[in-house]
Amino acid sequence: MIGIIIATHDHLADSLLKTAEAILGEQSCVETINIEPGATGLQEKITDLANDVLTKTDELVWLVDIFGGTPFRYASYCVMSDDRQALVTGANLPMVLQALVNRELTADELTEQLEKETKMTIRRM
Repeated sequence: MIGIIIATHDHLADSLLKTAEAILGEQSCVETINIEPGATGLQEKITDLANDVLTKTDELVWLVDIFGGTPFRYASYCVMSDDRQALVTGANLPMVLQALVNRELTADELTEQLEKETKMTIRRM
């Protein structure tokens, strides 16, 4: 099973996981990181959390909110230094739900699927 960390600005990560669990039920090996304005000392905290999740799972997928944002930058450092980790940006509820129900895939397969399928959840009316 793949571990998942949802990393976002402010409290979005907690809200996404709480809503996903209301739909799917409680999830194991899923963590959240909410990066608030002015937070410091984050790289060590984020690296430690990733390492903790990887003691319970074979691979880790990061779901972050904005490409280039603070959560992305810190998570990217972890991903670049460990080939058991992968990352997808644009975290939203459909992406989180899709990730949680497809955790039997490899991290590479899951992130590829999330990239393709999440784009299809965007509709204009």
